[in-house]
Amino acid sequence: MKRVTSLFLLLASLLGLTACGFQLSGYQPLPESARHVSLILTSDTPANLERALKTSLRKQGVLITADAPYTLAIRNVQQNRRSITIDSNANVDEYEMLMQVTFEVMNRDQQSVSGELSAFTEKILDYDADKETASATLQRTIKREMWQTLADRIVRQYIARAQ
Repeated sequence: MKRVTSLFLLLASLLGLTACGFQLSGYQPLPESARHVSLILTSDTPANLERALKTSLRKQGVLITADAPYTLAIRNVQQNRRSITIDSNANVDEYEMLMQVTFEVMNRDQQSVSGELSAFTEKILDYDADKETASATLQRTIKREMWQTLADRIVRQYIARAQ
């Protein structure tokens, strides 16, 4: 009897989740109008962000074309690194990496359909001066991951506005 009750509760929970429209995070049904986009980047857009954006768009099924109904325009890219913890000898123990991208979604007439949007990410990293080579490699890897996180956030906001 206990097994039947447990099975019933599990089944009821699953039905409740599907009935309310639950979908796994990251998945969004792509409207037909959002399947093509033009991409405008600033001259100082980092190559890692451009690569991450193209990858993220492709994974969501969005093609980059010149005559698309929507344009995703990157307006500003900022990145900063600052010391947040120092030791007794005034050497850096931890630092914070910040990245922010300001962008806009526009229609065919180049009119904004989103207003100015922003995507932001930050990481706190330990720093060991005795292992500088390892720290530099780790920093490059984390920067790539941060660019990909920003790109995914930008693409999710694009899809939400291009409906």
